[in-house]
Amino acid sequence: MNRMHFGLRLLLGIMGVLLLGACQRSREGSPTDGQLSGPYYTNRFFGLSIRVPSGWTVSELKPTFVPPKNSPRPPPPKSSAQSAYQLLMLSEKPLSTAQVNNGSLLVMAEEAAKVPGVKSARDYLARVSQLMIDAPIAYHPVAGMVETKLGGTPAWRMDFTARLGPNKTVNQTYIVCQRHGYALSFILSGTTPAEIQRLEQVVQAARFE
Repeated sequence: MNRMHFGLRLLLGIMGVLLLGACQRSREGSPTDGQLSGPYYTNRFFGLSIRVPSGWTVSELKPTFVPPKNSPRPPPPKSSAQSAYQLLMLSEKPLSTAQVNNGSLLVMAEEAAKVPGVKSARDYLARVSQLMIDAPIAYHPVAGMVETKLGGTPAWRMDFTARLGPNKTVNQTYIVCQRHGYALSFILSGTTPAEIQRLEQVVQAARFE
């Protein structure tokens, strides 16, 4: 009986060491391990797949973020180039052309551990909310944060609106989930409910491995 107990304890100890080693290993690759293949954008690091609608424009994949000219979108939280990344920028029409209505989707990732006070996707979205309110063109929350899912992954969502003039408003929706230590943000921007709805369809069709 003692030998049986000793063998069981040894087996559990070995399993514990293996599990600890698996937890401590850092994820291989980089958040910028994304590529376009046919109509799909895939990112191996996050295990993310997004289908690009036919006729939409994909901006150059790059780790820095430069808002389009005259865009009311505020810049993302400032951080080092090693901790924040622009993964994907989609728009219904080319950003280089002057378009009154042009829905767009921006996908960004930021290392949560390097953002003060952020331990969850909800914390990150709360920080984004304050930045949106303090932006040069203030975005006001339409409602509070709500729990949702994105590609089967738990996420948090918050909707904002900003008035650009007497007859024009811009709507933005932030959907944030946490993946492999990063806050992964899906930012939907549009001037009409129809634009936001089309962007929602793209985001809701996204999948994680």
